[in-house]
Amino acid sequence: MAGRKLFDRWFFPRLPEGYPSLEAFEAAITAEELERLPKTLMKLAMDGVERIHKVRGVDLDPDRSALVYLDELLDEELAHKLTHEQDPQSPFNLFRVVCTEFGCIVGEIYVREQKGVWRPQRGPNLWRSRIAAPSGTRYDPFRAVVSKLEKERQPDALVRHFDTFG
Repeated sequence: MAGRKLFDRWFFPRLPEGYPSLEAFEAAITAEELERLPKTLMKLAMDGVERIHKVRGVDLDPDRSALVYLDELLDEELAHKLTHEQDPQSPFNLFRVVCTEFGCIVGEIYVREQKGVWRPQRGPNLWRSRIAAPSGTRYDPFRAVVSKLEKERQPDALVRHFDTFG
C-alpha cells in the first residue's frame, strides 16, 4: 500500500453479488432509488452533525460556517487518529464512517446553498456521489474531505472551493 493516496487506500468500489461489473450495478439504479438516495445522503450529513455534537460539543449548522469548522478540524492529527490500527477492508472502520458523514455534510451545504444537486450513486458506494452545479461542473465532497486529511493541504480548502463553485 505504500505510495498510494489516502482516498484510494480507504475508499474503493464495492461490487454487490449478482452484477458483472460496477458499471452494470450503477446502471441498474431505479427511479425510486434516485429519489431516495439524496435523502439518505442528507440523513448521513445529519448523523455527522450529531457525531460532531457528541464528540466535540459543537452545534454545527450545515452552512458555510460549518465548512470553516471542518477546515480547522480535518488535519493531520485527526487523520492519524482515524487511520491508526483500522482495517481499510472493513466497511465499519471509523475513518470511512467519519469521512462519509463529513462528505455528506459538505455536499449538503452545497445543495442547501443552491450551488448544486446531488448526483447519487447506489450503496455500498454512496461516497461515489457527486454534486453537480447548474453549469455542469462536478464536485466530489468525499474526496475533498479525505484530501483535507492528507499532508500539505490548504487550511481553508473547503471554504475556498465553496466560494468559487457553482
